[in-house]
Amino acid sequence: MTGKERRMRVRPLLSYIDSDGSLRQITSADEWALRRQQLEKTVAYFLGEAPDIEPPEPAFEILEEHTYPEYRHLLIKYLVEPEEEVKAHLLVPPPERRQKGAAVLCLHGTSAAAKDTQIMDGEKPGRDFGRLFAREGFITLSPDHCCSGERQPPGFQPYDTTPFYERYPEWSMMGKAIWDGQRALDVLSVVPDVDPERLGVVGHSLGGYGSIFLSAFDERLKATISSCGLTSWEDNPKRLNWSRDHWYIHFPRLREYFLRDEVPCDMHEFAALIAPRPFLNVSGMSDLMYSPTNENMPEIGWQLWQLYDLLGAGENFANFLFGAGHDVPEYSRALMVAWMKRWLCT
Repeated sequence: MTGKERRMRVRPLLSYIDSDGSLRQITSADEWALRRQQLEKTVAYFLGEAPDIEPPEPAFEILEEHTYPEYRHLLIKYLVEPEEEVKAHLLVPPPERRQKGAAVLCLHGTSAAAKDTQIMDGEKPGRDFGRLFAREGFITLSPDHCCSGERQPPGFQPYDTTPFYERYPEWSMMGKAIWDGQRALDVLSVVPDVDPERLGVVGHSLGGYGSIFLSAFDERLKATISSCGLTSWEDNPKRLNWSRDHWYIHFPRLREYFLRDEVPCDMHEFAALIAPRPFLNVSGMSDLMYSPTNENMPEIGWQLWQLYDLLGAGENFANFLFGAGHDVPEYSRALMVAWMKRWLCT
């Protein structure tokens, strides 16, 4: 069977195990609520055990300020843990161009430039979501991901999670990314002129699935966009990339299951936790990052849309598939802007 003929399995989303151990199809919102509870428990286990710490007070300090015709560029810093500092780019359009106080958290991919990709300082084009959305009137915040940029520990390569797991052996990097994203939303909510009821998140690759994971666990996000960040682990020869034993380790607890050829949860099940809030998935059908191709994306999109439709919110989900690979073409960027305007500004 050739790569083009091959079809990867996708775990059924609209079914659940009832109290008698029987598999049942989900046909109502109430039944989905039971399924959602199951998913939340499963996902929480693989996110690991977060440390018992209080979130810092949402506040930020301005380190640098530059003014351009389309926005003010502030380099800020804030705390995500009592002694852990994050630097971020905060772009603020002039009052006459702002989109009703709407604000977007912009998450970068695995580029050595980290947060600077969001202001068009990366090697690859199209990743500058911070700049893109600020030019369209959104206030944007673009922080460094843990173990990258100005958060990269001395002596380690970018995105090496070893120092993190030395501190928190029972947590996961994805759990930490959700925590950090929530602290970023705390800060974004207190930026002057931001409407906390108009918050969105967008990201590419690492930032793409980071957007999904964050939105799944933070209902403050009213619109979510993932660029080249959604795939399936079922029947995927590259799924061990999500639970390596070196470099960037997403979910340590998944490794033993994957090595036994078991898939206890899947990525579209994370995404399902966003429903019924608006979610746009953008994927390249020739994206080799996650599998030989992305031939399972139509089925993933169909299953997610069925869930949204079941909840009476079919219009709130979109699955845009384009022919290229792990990239951000201009037409994808135009769609992303239109999506945020539709759900945050109307």
